Amino acid sequence: MTELKHSGRDYVYGFTKEIIDEVGPRLPGSEEEKIAAEIVAEKMEKISGRKANVEEFRLAPLASIASIPCLGWAGFIAGLVFFLSPLAAFIMCFLILTYAVLQVFTYSGVLDKLWKQHTSRNVYTEILPPDGKYDYTIIYSGHIDSSWLWKHSLKNPNTAIVKTAFGIVGIIVLLVISAVLSGKRYFWTGDVVFTVPVIVAYVLAGLTLISSAVLGNYLTWDKKKASPGAMDNLTGVGYSMFMAEYFKNNPDKHPSSCRIVCAALGSEEAGLKGSEAFVKAHKNDPSFANAYVVNIDSIRDYEHFNVIKGDLWLGSKFDKELIDASLQSMKEAGHEAKVIYNPVGGCDSTPFYRGGYKTVTLIAQNPNITDYYHTSKDTYDNLDLRTLEDFTEVLFRLTDKIAEMENNKK
Repeated sequence: MTELKHSGRDYVYGFTKEIIDEVGPRLPGSEEEKIAAEIVAEKMEKISGRKANVEEFRLAPLASIASIPCLGWAGFIAGLVFFLSPLAAFIMCFLILTYAVLQVFTYSGVLDKLWKQHTSRNVYTEILPPDGKYDYTIIYSGHIDSSWLWKHSLKNPNTAIVKTAFGIVGIIVLLVISAVLSGKRYFWTGDVVFTVPVIVAYVLAGLTLISSAVLGNYLTWDKKKASPGAMDNLTGVGYSMFMAEYFKNNPDKHPSSCRIVCAALGSEEAGLKGSEAFVKAHKNDPSFANAYVVNIDSIRDYEHFNVIKGDLWLGSKFDKELIDASLQSMKEAGHEAKVIYNPVGGCDSTPFYRGGYKTVTLIAQNPNITDYYHTSKDTYDNLDLRTLEDFTEVLFRLTDKIAEMENNKK
């Protein structure tokens, strides 16, 4: 096992370094993401000996998380408008919060058409068992793209959530006070009687200008400052290809009656668009009818091996049998792992869950906000090589347990 762990470590680290050195940050729908997908496709073809499957899809990269600065500055404008017309400010705040719920918190995508569309890609290949026959599929997946730089996290991760909440609460407060004073048009006409409650309302409205400006500085769209995405998530793509290459080169170790699929998905950071497109493209594909999806996302922190049981914001709950098997695999590899909800946002397992797949997401990442999560500090030289070694063991142990699940069905 030691030699195998070292092989996994070297492969994942080498792949991560190569992509970052050659391409750099890979924002969703960007030219850099496309180049990285092309490199991944070439590597997959060398692994499998066949042409890689490349599936294009359209998306609006700035319509979800990346739109937060727009919401912040819209809130700032609403704060100014309040002093002219509380009713107009109320309408603006209502629209801002509705957009946030639909696009940022639930990833519904119903308003994506309001934004410029780009093209992204999913890339995958398959490794069949020696006899070519299989009863089930294991999909190892990771996402190619990296994130915009979260300025609050880079500056002070301990206050990042507080600052974000400050901005959101400010808009909610402005909504409430605007509703209370919505019957008043202009305060300088004498239409507003300046009682103590009204004065307090106007002071709070002034404070929302500050909170909205803070939210407006949540992240930057500058791709030169974007996250290189070593941990999140070239490690995931690297592991998916390592598993495929290992079973291709070691057919005697290949799980019986199992097809291995190595998937590198696009634009996860833009609202899980790649995994959504993959599920949509294969919803009627009989070869994926009995599939286990092992989503690998962010492998770095030695003290934080965890199993994600669902995305709290998105209401998803992943496969219990896979969760239990993953937890046991981590413990057998020597880690006191925990089963946790994804603390913020969503992961690629959710679209698979919604599509009826058995899925789980594995991480080795501090669940608290850090200065290397979605920032310029997510570089390959900050990866913990011990983590890369032990996670290799976790994946092989989990693969064996999935094979046992299938054998128990027979």
